[in-house]
Amino acid sequence: MRVAGWIMGLALGVVFGVLGTVVSQSSVNVLGVFDLPYGLIIALVAVALLLVGLRLVLTSRIGAIFAAVGVLAALGFLSQPSVGGSVLVPANIAGYVWILGPSVIALIVLAWPRTARRPRPEAPAAEPRDLPADAPQA
Repeated sequence: MRVAGWIMGLALGVVFGVLGTVVSQSSVNVLGVFDLPYGLIIALVAVALLLVGLRLVLTSRIGAIFAAVGVLAALGFLSQPSVGGSVLVPANIAGYVWILGPSVIALIVLAWPRTARRPRPEAPAAEPRDLPADAPQA
């Protein structure tokens, strides 16, 4: 069961890396003043949420490590120029942020200490005096 979770983390990481690479260059011009790189923001937030979610849900860091490896592997593969010379991650500010951002996010999320889970208090057993007068006694 654990190995299936690790493989799923790797697959999710690859999917997030591929989708993030595709949308990382998307931007919109805001009032003619500047370009807002909404694709880059969405991609970085998605990677952060994936890794944080896996860290919170799983008992160990291994699933999040596999997801981070998947994101970085997809990013590394898609950053290479194709045979025709075209690239998905150009040498611009958004490209550099997309190359470095997931690495920094992965380092922070994976190095963050494990949060202590508080034990749930057990409900006290019902005392006979707590029961209504017309309730049957055990």
